[in-house]
Amino acid sequence: MAQVPYAGIPEQDHGNVEYKLKIKADDKRADQLASQMKFRLFEGNGEAIYVLGITDDGIPEGISPDEMNATIEQLNKIAEKINAKTTILRKIENEGREIAEILVRKIKDPEKLPVDIPIVSLGNVDAGKSTLIGVLKTGKLDDGRGSARTAVFRHKHELETGRTSSISSTTIGIDIDGNIINQDPIAPPSDLVLLEKSIKTISFHDLAGHEKYLKTTIYGLSGLSPKYAMLVVAANQGILRMTKEHMGLIIALKLPMFVVITKIDLTPQNVLNKTKNDLKKLFKIPGVNKVPLIVKNNNDVILAAQHMEHGNVIPVFMVSTTNGQNLNFLQQFLNLLPAKKPMTQEQSKDFGAYITEIFSVPGVGTVVSASIYSGSVSTNEKIYVGPFEGGTFKLVRIKSIHYKRVNAERVFAGQSATFALHTIKKDEVRKGMVLLSARQTPGASFRFDGEVYVLYHSTTIKIGYSPVIHTQSIQQSAKIIAISQPVLRTGDKATVSFQFLYRPEHVSVGQRFIFREGRTKGIGTITKIYPIDPTE
Repeated sequence: MAQVPYAGIPEQDHGNVEYKLKIKADDKRADQLASQMKFRLFEGNGEAIYVLGITDDGIPEGISPDEMNATIEQLNKIAEKINAKTTILRKIENEGREIAEILVRKIKDPEKLPVDIPIVSLGNVDAGKSTLIGVLKTGKLDDGRGSARTAVFRHKHELETGRTSSISSTTIGIDIDGNIINQDPIAPPSDLVLLEKSIKTISFHDLAGHEKYLKTTIYGLSGLSPKYAMLVVAANQGILRMTKEHMGLIIALKLPMFVVITKIDLTPQNVLNKTKNDLKKLFKIPGVNKVPLIVKNNNDVILAAQHMEHGNVIPVFMVSTTNGQNLNFLQQFLNLLPAKKPMTQEQSKDFGAYITEIFSVPGVGTVVSASIYSGSVSTNEKIYVGPFEGGTFKLVRIKSIHYKRVNAERVFAGQSATFALHTIKKDEVRKGMVLLSARQTPGASFRFDGEVYVLYHSTTIKIGYSPVIHTQSIQQSAKIIAISQPVLRTGDKATVSFQFLYRPEHVSVGQRFIFREGRTKGIGTITKIYPIDPTE
């Protein structure tokens, strides 16, 4: 018998999971249950899981098949009341009694933007990251010579070498029935249709795998605000040094992660077994302590999706992009991947966003891409851009906003968008600058304090050491000017004062950062900032 979902785990007051032994409701009770369903859908950002045949205490009593059919029919009617739709994920039968797991999804208003789940893709060179994303996007299998990856490459030299050197972003739309909208073989959807039809979108940010592009990879991890990480391992390559480097970054940043082992069609069974065993050993080392879940069937897929947010279970998929083996499990997993709870608290704050890319568009002017970390903003609003030399900011107007290449009137915290800015030149703006609400008093700092943890260093770190600081989209060298202990070594924790070497930056207390010189060195959290006075 399959494992009973949530057995022994009492129902939680919050979250998007609701237990029901059975449902038999009159109109008044149905209205109460509809209000309850609205709350669960809000908690799950438009998705909820109903477990039927289980008590509030988590006791899997089960109900008869007739009672289950009646309960599901009642649940469908309740969902219709609030413009939602139900899908049976699985039924578990034991001695004539049934337990069912039902996915409830809110039907999206076509005028509203879908929920977006940003995922960073990491892995060693030639692990097959770009090919995997290309196959998921188009639905067309690779020819074994890299045909699928052309759908995600951005530059000519990437097409020639087959290696990613920049950050490429690919949006995959999922409709209310769990189908990937991009895979329409007759008429692939336009960007506008994709956003109209998608109940949620998966934004894959494909990061470079080569060590010489590690700076770009860390920039993507810190600047793109991903919700999950996908670590790609080639079965025939096994666990390499960059695999460990990337996993260390993911663990240090506390990102929920899943692993995809590719090229299983090319790999002898003994080599594949070694790769799996080496991966399991890697999960067990001190500081990682994760539980791998090898996904072999649909029950494993559902279990993997349920445990993703907790971060202790690491789903492992073994796929081939040339013959399609097990790709259906990965697609189903993406369909069920939970979206984070709406950033209601962050959206109520003043607008703030970090600039990640800068463009000059003929007939439009300066356009910046930015990751919004708080508040919301509309077209024609005035905002601050900065900091410039000396910590000053400039007030500009937003001429237009685009979200995933579609015109938008307003965007919110947790989204990334492009902004056309009035009266500012491209060469005035740089990555790492911020866009701030005109209601704020903008500030910048040369110096900040942070609680740091040293991941790796071959010798000792002393005052005067100058690593590169990565936080959000900021990348700048900073000198250590004070440490709470004489020296720092691998595994040490301490309070450290950093001073940016070239220009002030806009940073905030609580912001996480990575510091490195060559290979990754450590992580930290900002505990104090020292604002400068731009009038001095």
